[in-house]
Amino acid sequence: MTRISFFVHDLANNPVVRAAPLAQPLSGAFDVELLGFLHGDRDVYEPYRTLFEYRTLRVPLDTAQVVGSLPRLAAMATGDIVYACKTLLPTFGAGLLASSFGRRKPLLLDVEDDERVPMGTTPLDVLWRDVLKGWRHATAWKYTLAVHAFTGCAEAVTVSTSSLRARYGGTIVRHGPDETVFDPARAPEPAVARASFGLRQDVPLALFAGMPQPHKGFGVLRAALADPRCSAWHLVLAGPKGHPEFEVCQATLGPRCHYVGVVPQARMPELLAAADVAPVPQLAVRFARSQLPAKALEAMAMGCPPVASRVSDLPEMLGDGARGWLVEPGEAGSLADALADAAARPGERARRGEPHVPGSWSMRRARR
Repeated sequence: MTRISFFVHDLANNPVVRAAPLAQPLSGAFDVELLGFLHGDRDVYEPYRTLFEYRTLRVPLDTAQVVGSLPRLAAMATGDIVYACKTLLPTFGAGLLASSFGRRKPLLLDVEDDERVPMGTTPLDVLWRDVLKGWRHATAWKYTLAVHAFTGCAEAVTVSTSSLRARYGGTIVRHGPDETVFDPARAPEPAVARASFGLRQDVPLALFAGMPQPHKGFGVLRAALADPRCSAWHLVLAGPKGHPEFEVCQATLGPRCHYVGVVPQARMPELLAAADVAPVPQLAVRFARSQLPAKALEAMAMGCPPVASRVSDLPEMLGDGARGWLVEPGEAGSLADALADAAARPGERARRGEPHVPGSWSMRRARR
């Protein structure tokens, strides 16, 4: 059977969230393996730890050590096809070596983020942070820009959003969840799901799952939930223990904030069955404009309507608000308005969260 080797950036963290939906559909017709560095002390990202065969090297995110380890990581690939996820030195660099720059084995490239956009916000910031500094950081912008010169070695390119297709070409491949796992018909009743996570039965629940990265607008969500109009809402946090953003949120919301820890991907459908909405308050920054948050698609698959910013392809995914609520990015007031409306109209929540399955599921949710 033909084998595909996926190179994934920092398998100890969440880049695997994009790689997994690419690898899973292929695993029936192909053998699939995921390879990548572990930067730090943690093992493979916990929610996805048991899903695939992983081949890893524990290497600091230091330029010299990553470059020195790239040939070793590339040699670990046993696939007939090489699929590099992200145009970064630790992934695309390894993919180039494993495929002999696309000459010995077919090389595919997946672009999830516009890595050519520097992280600085002003020209002076870009000059200081991304040009003058960062020489020892293997994913620094200067090195990422350098590996972009070799994107022509890829036989085909896949991208996650329309803005990335405009920049890189290729085919849009959305990273929706596995429908055999994220199946509303197989999920427990909301009351049962809440009980399994120790959550209250008598309040509307908003779910934030994952890492509260700066572009995700977590501070906007916290401010919106602190608004008196949103006093009915309780927030469920699923993610890393002790994250400073989570701790601030717990201090702000008090008993209205419920932390359930890191939830394995196999239990995410159950957690979404317990929730009423899934806020996705992306900010209107360059990095977020190229993204399509996987958590929004998972929520939609489970009949949990997202409350999402008008950023990237989210308006298209949400049918301009027909399948959730759309809010202005970075505006806590706009998010508070939407959450207040969602709290006041449970029937509308059920309608906008209607998944593409028989209507019995929407009736179950409407009874909440």
